[in-house]
Amino acid sequence: MKTFAVSKVALDAAGRVTDVLWGRVDTRKNAWATPEVVAPVAAAVAALHAGDQVFALFPSVHGHLPDRRFVVADYDGGYDTIVLAGPTAYEREIHDMDRLVPPPP
Repeated sequence: MKTFAVSKVALDAAGRVTDVLWGRVDTRKNAWATPEVVAPVAAAVAALHAGDQVFALFPSVHGHLPDRRFVVADYDGGYDTIVLAGPTAYEREIHDMDRLVPPPP
């Protein structure tokens, strides 16, 4: 099982995650095992379906801190995305994460 961390997300108009800035984490060293890359949310969905763990990193005064884990959400029409597991948490929701800046048109 691999562990990934997401530091930034892109959201659609409905607030669903469409893209992530993420990388694999070495949990023994608490450090990046691979550089972060931008990927479609389908990559995170595939990792979760494969049994890997995917955590959200939230901004703090000390950088980004891991807090909550992601799970797959299946929306009508067969669109899979990721959502945070568990009950809502103050300042620890998708909209509290750093955002990916969309490319200029």
